[in-house]
Amino acid sequence: MESKIGQTIKKLRLDHDVSQEILAKALNVSTQAISKWENQKALPDIMLLPVLASFFDVSIDALFSGVIYDENRLSANVDELLQINRYGWDRISKGGSWSGVTLPQWGVWAPNEEELHMLDVDGKKVLEIACGAGKSLLYVSEKNAKEVWGLDISQVQLEKARKLLAEHKVTAQLFHSPMELNPGIPEHYFDCVYSVYGIGWTQDLDKTVSLIARYLKTNGIFVFSWDNPMLPCIDTINGQYVLNQSYLEEPVRYKKKRGEDIVLKKWKLSSYINALARHGFKIEQLVEKSSQNSDYAVFDHQYYSEHKAQYLHHSFVIRARKM
Repeated sequence: MESKIGQTIKKLRLDHDVSQEILAKALNVSTQAISKWENQKALPDIMLLPVLASFFDVSIDALFSGVIYDENRLSANVDELLQINRYGWDRISKGGSWSGVTLPQWGVWAPNEEELHMLDVDGKKVLEIACGAGKSLLYVSEKNAKEVWGLDISQVQLEKARKLLAEHKVTAQLFHSPMELNPGIPEHYFDCVYSVYGIGWTQDLDKTVSLIARYLKTNGIFVFSWDNPMLPCIDTINGQYVLNQSYLEEPVRYKKKRGEDIVLKKWKLSSYINALARHGFKIEQLVEKSSQNSDYAVFDHQYYSEHKAQYLHHSFVIRARKM
């Protein structure tokens, strides 16, 4: 039992692409202490076990037994939710010209890439998470990306992406897979990974960020955007904006989009930031800003509205660097 815990810590650290320095900082110990644990020359203090377990999202028993999750498998619950989304997005995509938010836009009522300059793709190897119908991949290709790769859960969307990119003579590597699994994407390969209004669909945020960290080279950039997590908590009642649900919870939300069932979790902003920190990212920029609004925007009951954007930024964009 004593010998296994050091081996387990090392395996978890390498699986999550976390350096000894990052783990030591998270636990408030020295890198020499981490090294001693992994080389079976010492054991972590018992008070650190809950912190270690939480950091790697495993049980304390797993630290001792060495029995940890298979990163190439999903839990039954997550797999079930992803099946709903895979079917739902295929049906949505077949039913019309759905494209969602695509570059140069980063979000609803948000400044675009031409203003923010979050991406540096010229001559770079680039991967998009949740690439949809390929419009953002075409954008980065036109910005002289050296290689263009994409991943999406919807086979119908990927077929549209292949057609669009082929029409513009863009060569791209596209994968049909949930973002929570690696379908064969090379690790430590990309200069830039990005996701435009896609990352929030993950059912396992920690696993997704862990995989993105592996895809990136050291010093690589990860940029992503999503809804302001406060937005689902706001309702409109009698001409006012009202807080109608807790921001503190992260429930699975079942929704209808164009008549089809889809599900997502309401991740807090801190969940995104902490996942990035756990997997060795340094946040360089967090943008919470609304684009220019009209002074004549009027109150309405829409989920996204120009009037509401004067009081609550609808989107956020994060740029982080893999250390």
